[in-house]
Amino acid sequence: MSKILKKALMFATILLTLIFLFACTNEESSDEQTLIVGSPEINGNFMTGFGDSGYDIWVRDLIFGYSTYTTTQLGEIVLNETVVKTVTTAVDSATGNKTYTFVLHEDLLWSDDEPIMADDFVFSILLQASIEWLDVGASSVLADSLVGYTEYRAGTTSADVRFKGVKLLGDYSFSVTISGEKLPYFYETVYASYAPLPMHVLAPAGTTIDSNDDGAKVGSGNLSYLEDIAKIGGYRYAPTVTSGPYKFVSFVNQVVTLVKDDNFKGNYEGKTPSIQNIIIKRINQTLEVDLVISGEIDLVTGVIEGDKIQAAQAAASTATQYYSRNGYGLLAMQAHFGPTMDYKVRQAIAYLTDRQYVTDVVLDGYGSIVYSEYGLAQWMYVQSEDWVDANINKYAFSVTQANAALDESDYTFEDDGVTPFNPSLATAGSNYFRYNEDGEVLEIRHFGTENNDVTTALQAKYELNMQLAGIKYDITIGTFDVLLDHYYFSYELEDSEKQFHIFNLANDFAIAYNPYYSWHSDLIGTWRNGAQINDSPTNPVAPLVGAEKTLDELTVALRTVEPGDTTTYLALWREYQLRWNKLIPNVPLYSNQYYDVFNVKLKGVETTPFWDWTAQINDMYFEN
Repeated sequence: MSKILKKALMFATILLTLIFLFACTNEESSDEQTLIVGSPEINGNFMTGFGDSGYDIWVRDLIFGYSTYTTTQLGEIVLNETVVKTVTTAVDSATGNKTYTFVLHEDLLWSDDEPIMADDFVFSILLQASIEWLDVGASSVLADSLVGYTEYRAGTTSADVRFKGVKLLGDYSFSVTISGEKLPYFYETVYASYAPLPMHVLAPAGTTIDSNDDGAKVGSGNLSYLEDIAKIGGYRYAPTVTSGPYKFVSFVNQVVTLVKDDNFKGNYEGKTPSIQNIIIKRINQTLEVDLVISGEIDLVTGVIEGDKIQAAQAAASTATQYYSRNGYGLLAMQAHFGPTMDYKVRQAIAYLTDRQYVTDVVLDGYGSIVYSEYGLAQWMYVQSEDWVDANINKYAFSVTQANAALDESDYTFEDDGVTPFNPSLATAGSNYFRYNEDGEVLEIRHFGTENNDVTTALQAKYELNMQLAGIKYDITIGTFDVLLDHYYFSYELEDSEKQFHIFNLANDFAIAYNPYYSWHSDLIGTWRNGAQINDSPTNPVAPLVGAEKTLDELTVALRTVEPGDTTTYLALWREYQLRWNKLIPNVPLYSNQYYDVFNVKLKGVETTPFWDWTAQINDMYFEN
């Protein structure tokens, strides 16, 4: 294709999108309802596996659907009976392997009118579990609980190796077999939860699934074409055929445009949306609530700042919905390079973080400080609130404690690498810093995002307090996508290119809480273990005291609790929180009440910690 033609197509796409946006916002031209949602930076990763923000996930949740299991408003994992006609299970007494056999309804359609069949589910598993998917930069752990995953993942090509735990049984039936080695698992049905991908779009014409008693594989050709899916302009960035309540139209200039998919059969309750068009657009986060009040946008979510919440509640043009957060705000740290490799340095940073100040500035009473890796909405915390208060180190602000922690690190000298550091000389403006024996200064480089109250609050206190413990502090302000690149993918950089040690971020937990995928050493070398921490029995980050276990051991133990055994699970969760709190890979800042702020004419906004606006979209509508 010529450069001239490529440019012409690009400008045509932009023009069509602008026309669509104008039509959607011109009430005189159409009676169709359009929902305009404000968001921060959108990365444009509309397939799982490549690292993303919550705003990419919004889009994915709106355009993809039909998972075999799904979640209710209260956080219960249930069978999606809109998709699954029947499911049966069988356990092999010799191996403990457990097979789920699904029979699908036969009236499911892709957005291009093609039928959704069992081979689309099997293809989705084979694609995302393949070595080829890893080779194009994706980091999927989908189906890692199934029999034969390791052998399939390690195959030269996925056309040569069958995935033993996946079988295509008919046009509308398939099975997955969970390895007995992965069972029991507290959230077992998550291991049997799979959604389809459109094989007729993503694979070359004529591609089939070859399945027999030894498992399934891609039957014609191989998966080498995945590079086309993952590259700029590929399906990853422009998913043209999908299965959810909405269809992708475009992503141009930080504006995502979606239109209702009339083929969508419904969510697990059979509900479909009435709102015709959705526009998700990046906005200035400082002005997010003002834009709803003025009517320029209809909805912003996750508002935490007290002044914004109060303004929304006072305005006649807006309404609010609030819920406790299933997550927390945090200061993330890198554990694989620089001073923050040392957990004593991380502890010192925790002691130097004035979390009460940050919470007061940012939340204005609409949340509280947290002390380890939990959120206020998690049932484990709800049942452990007194225990947390009595047992978890709160890292209360203390320059003295910070210096004590650093005195146990490598940074105990003046710049000659010999003379002991004297904390009494580390005064404001003294430029008296700690060094290691090699004469390397204890410098902490912070990347914060622009127009962010958390960044501003942290910076204000760090610039005053870090020097009191002999730490040289620097901050760079930039965009959220750059922050994510440096946090999630710094392990790919040469040592000389690694720049930043700390990042202010936030994390919301999956309903099937599984910290294995964030902290286990198996995930080192992937973006999932963002800190790249390695706390294993053979390489504990901090000495083990008594019967204390490593993060590797505890995250595996949490996975293997019998479904329904909340007593054992809770006890392990508490052990895990103690170890995590000691290693402090993140400094927990706050868990808060989230406020969704929306146009008063927008009805049905009944969100929960486990059910955001994209899940609630089928019940939302504009009142005339």
